[in-house]
Amino acid sequence: MPLICFASPSGGVGRTTLTANVARELSRAGARVIALDLDPQNALGTHFGLDLRDAFGFLATLRYAADPRAAWRAALRSSPSGVSFLPYGQLGMDGANANSASLIEQPEMLGTAVADMLSVSGVTVVADLPAGASPALAAVLPHADIVIVPLLPHPASVAQLPGIEAGRFAGGGSQAAVKSRLEAGKLRVLMNQWGAPGKLAGIIAQGVAQQMAGRLFGAVRYDEVVPEAAAAQRLLVDFAPASAAAQDMAGLAAAIVTQINATSRDRQEVPARSQQLRNAYGLTSLAEIMPQIQSTVALKADR
Repeated sequence: MPLICFASPSGGVGRTTLTANVARELSRAGARVIALDLDPQNALGTHFGLDLRDAFGFLATLRYAADPRAAWRAALRSSPSGVSFLPYGQLGMDGANANSASLIEQPEMLGTAVADMLSVSGVTVVADLPAGASPALAAVLPHADIVIVPLLPHPASVAQLPGIEAGRFAGGGSQAAVKSRLEAGKLRVLMNQWGAPGKLAGIIAQGVAQQMAGRLFGAVRYDEVVPEAAAAQRLLVDFAPASAAAQDMAGLAAAIVTQINATSRDRQEVPARSQQLRNAYGLTSLAEIMPQIQSTVALKADR
């Protein structure tokens, strides 16, 4: 079954928020979804009502587990939204470093657990990865159907483009091996917070969109309701269903379903009700938001 990863070269680009809300939208479309937190910040579970005092989690205990398959099943939580989730667990810096070292030495532990999740009939896994190159991303990358890299309309995004295109942020193994795992349409770029205030943001967003047109998935618009929902520990569709960002999250989920159906060997397993999602929403097109870049985007997409 499908594995969707949200990864990026740097932090603060909205990976966790996107992971949680896309998981919710896929669940609404009829999929059985597991939201998987592979980031030591342990923030994904807060979107699903995880008690901040709850320290137990999947990755925090994996290196002690005799059987990785039993470890994820023991840590799996349910949520009122219908999404099952696996929190990372609370660890200090020393514990997180020890976890990373363990994954470098034994990546097959996480790989085995993820493969077991994906073997469950009807399950879709949506994973939140830590920022930058990480042993967690290297371990799950061979199982991923699609890797989505969110970017912000910020100068740092421009500097990251060569590394994204080359797959350097994925780390793990030789550069050729990493790049090959990101080929075949796996890597997609998403412009997050499109339309953020400021003239510079618009100029940068347009430049990034033009540069990455061949890998561009679309955009999620800037919306002040997003941090408000996060502060309330609620998902966008529950907190502000009519908001622009909530509509874009639904469109992103629809685009993911379309991508997986086009590339996955198990495309018949994707829930039939996801067709309703694809019919109801379209991921916000950059050309619609900023028509002047339409011709450039179209030309690059055809190459």
